Amino acid sequence: MRLLPVLAVLAMTACTAEAQDPTGVEWELLAIDGQVVDIPATLTVDAEGTLSGKAPCNRYTGRNQAHLPDLMLGGVAATRMACDRLQDEQVYFAALAAMTRLERVGDRTLVLTGPDGRSMEFARELMSTLTRCTTCPPKG
Repeated sequence: MRLLPVLAVLAMTACTAEAQDPTGVEWELLAIDGQVVDIPATLTVDAEGTLSGKAPCNRYTGRNQAHLPDLMLGGVAATRMACDRLQDEQVYFAALAAMTRLERVGDRTLVLTGPDGRSMEFARELMSTLTRCTTCPPKG
């Protein structure tokens, strides 16, 4: 009968580790520097440390030169398609280049942080009613 408490602890540990692992999920951009943005961009992190996704106009990929949760992007390679949102894309890539840490917050949120309080927040499902900006200042 002592096996049951051990199994319960192992199950809780596995759930906690999974909730903290940012890999294998396509994250959708929600906010930059604590402000909700209307910039259609995604971010995926794989187990080898590659970050990739879709910015407003182009697909991109970059290798993390540090070990997660630390970030140090050596450079980002992107396709070269033009569109009417290239300015938004520049804002996105500039913010991404400044990030130095990545942390999954619960099951629905990924927060990247950088120096001087900079941040980028991504949601697992942007259009879900459960999605809330955790880096944005409270309203009111």
